[in-house]
Amino acid sequence: MQKNSWQLKDIIMIGIVSIIFGIIYLGAVNLGIFLGAFLTPFGLSLFANEIIFGVWFMAASFAGYVLQKPGVSTVTEMIAALLEVFMGSVYGPLVFISGFLQGIGYDLGFGIFRFRRFGWVSLTLGAIFATITSFIWGLIRSSFGDIQWQILVLIFVVRLLSALFFSVVVVKLTCDRLAKSGVLGSYPLGSAASHHAS
Repeated sequence: MQKNSWQLKDIIMIGIVSIIFGIIYLGAVNLGIFLGAFLTPFGLSLFANEIIFGVWFMAASFAGYVLQKPGVSTVTEMIAALLEVFMGSVYGPLVFISGFLQGIGYDLGFGIFRFRRFGWVSLTLGAIFATITSFIWGLIRSSFGDIQWQILVLIFVVRLLSALFFSVVVVKLTCDRLAKSGVLGSYPLGSAASHHAS
């Protein structure tokens, strides 16, 4: 069986990750609303979602890092986004398009190494590409409106830092710990961890 072909266990993992992060994403939406209200008196409400934007990349980075196969990041991110919509996200169906673009960003990050190297560098590249694709989508749907370019640059930087923290640092440390515990033993990341341990 080819390394990049999907097996039933991969589909099950994609489903589990999508459900978990779909719930987390909906929680992040509500947290963003709270942060917006908190930051409004300081004139910083624009940055409410940007501070936590990396949370919405986590399904793509988690699944891609664990399963290490083409398309996994995109499919997982889209399903998680779809579940978020079904659970009542205030952003509606547009979230599904965002999920697609964010997932593509992560598949690009892993794809640069032809899905053969997975670690800090590929996760970081995924975060950068996902930030770029999501930012371009924000410009296309005019959610940034007539914001000054200096503020747009700052928004991009804050979003990228958030992506690096949540979808790189948090995801990698969490996945590595799960791999060492043996929970991911039947997946590429778990197999790599067991080889290093032996």
